[in-house]
Amino acid sequence: MARPTSLPHHAPEDLRRRLREELSHARAQARHDLLPWIASGAVEPALDHLLFFSEPGAMDDALPGLLTRVQQAFATATPEGQRHLLRFCAELSLRMFSQLPAWNLSNAALHPSSALGPGEIARAAGEALTLANVLAKDSPPAADALLEAYRVEASARCRAEGAEDPDGEALRLVGRSVTEYVEATAHGVAASNLGRIARMRQAGATRTEISNDYAAFLPHALLLGASFVTCNPPLVDLAWKAAPAKWDPVVDGLLAAHRKADGDTLARLVTLEIVLANMRRLRPIFLLTEGRMGCVSLQVNPKRHDDAETMLRDAGALYAELERRLDGGVPNVVFKLPGTQAGLEACRALTASGIGVTITLNFGLFQHLPFAEAISSGQALYSTLAHMSGRLAFPVRDELLGKMGELEGQGFSEGQVRLAAAWSGVAVLKRLQRCLAARQVDPGRVKPLIASLRVYTEEAYAGLPSPIPDITEVLGVGILTVFPNVRRAFDRLPLVPLDGQSIETPVPEEVFSVLRHSEVFKQAHWLGPLAAPGEADPADLLPAHPLALASRSATSGWTPVANTLNEFCKAYDSFVDRIQARRPRLG
Repeated sequence: MARPTSLPHHAPEDLRRRLREELSHARAQARHDLLPWIASGAVEPALDHLLFFSEPGAMDDALPGLLTRVQQAFATATPEGQRHLLRFCAELSLRMFSQLPAWNLSNAALHPSSALGPGEIARAAGEALTLANVLAKDSPPAADALLEAYRVEASARCRAEGAEDPDGEALRLVGRSVTEYVEATAHGVAASNLGRIARMRQAGATRTEISNDYAAFLPHALLLGASFVTCNPPLVDLAWKAAPAKWDPVVDGLLAAHRKADGDTLARLVTLEIVLANMRRLRPIFLLTEGRMGCVSLQVNPKRHDDAETMLRDAGALYAELERRLDGGVPNVVFKLPGTQAGLEACRALTASGIGVTITLNFGLFQHLPFAEAISSGQALYSTLAHMSGRLAFPVRDELLGKMGELEGQGFSEGQVRLAAAWSGVAVLKRLQRCLAARQVDPGRVKPLIASLRVYTEEAYAGLPSPIPDITEVLGVGILTVFPNVRRAFDRLPLVPLDGQSIETPVPEEVFSVLRHSEVFKQAHWLGPLAAPGEADPADLLPAHPLALASRSATSGWTPVANTLNEFCKAYDSFVDRIQARRPRLG
């Protein structure tokens, strides 16, 4: 499909040049006095410039002086100004205790002769926390306001994680002082199993990046080392519900400014705002890696999954608007397209124009490989192939359980069936990884992304290597995107053995003796005409009625695609209805 004339071409070398120029400008700004920013409430930009854009040695030298001036300014600041100054010190300490310094301040690859060591990072974190404690005692109202904000955020996050008592857990986490909150959060970050994966990537022990599978709570995910955000209409809606005080006024403002807009237009506008907020938080990583990491996925209207022209028109308009909102900067966004024939056509056009994509509704190799080829032929800095592992495993499970009479007759127990189904999504992803390597696909530009993770804690799953094989058995894949409840479950496991290249470890052979009875699995695992020499499909794993992307209705009707698409469309309608329901407030 030819690139539409309305979609401008973005050559990779031009994109990288623009990113280098923006990074250079940010580094120049980091050398300026940050105190006016902090005192005026621009705490996030000040922290970003200090942590991400400062020369490590210069930051280490200048920080004591900046903290002294913060303390001096605090004495004469307004109550609002005191809240900003206190928040800066607390957040600086927390961030220095986290994974964030690894992107710049302690990055020896970026700063061979001046990267800060663990002792210097810990000293800076301690100095900031000491001052935060002093300021909190000097102004109890400022401390109370900051702690209340932390409690609200922690309660919403614990609720998303599925905590039994989110409010009580938030109270315990935040404690009675800024120091207690920072130390408790820093301890949680240090003990996180997910954070261990980020540290492994930083040490070169795995390729896997971690991602926040949610449009909210990115600041916490960044502390753990996240570098990507996956998004869709349900997740945008959940982000709004998680922080109504923040997003209700934004939605109402959009409704007031676009009184005649239809529901689809309003959904795009609200989505853009929430995605843009996440993009800004990831932008320093995008700049520091020259566009190799640090993007947010933005899903086009799932109800138009069969309309390439509409997807292109929407993505092109959104990209241009994001570019404008970023003052001409390269948008750190990848557009989420469906794993359908229309999605493939849109993928070819967008990536040929230098715009990245994430492919969703993606379960089988007959989907993954054509998209990998299209992305490889394009000009985008990077794109992702989302493999929706759990959304494949559950239909496989349900299909097999429906055949238990037949399977029991062949000697298989229900436990064996459930165990094999839990492996099914992982098995397809492992084969995809082998196929991409055999085709010499650049793993930096085409990143398999495992999504829709599942937690298996019942007795039937005791034979799994861990309760979450969608994490432990796929390390070495490009991106691992984790929903809050899965993150909580994974971090609450005892110290989990982690192999940074577990994606290369074969699935136990006995698993396939069960999975060969699942047509859903065989279709997902099948290569057929896409097979290269040495990749022949095992005879007992051939699907009865093979699908291809060109079979549009058959692909959209395939069980995992149909189930997920139906859920996305219902969630999209609910999201639109919730926006529309606020219209009467305008009068």
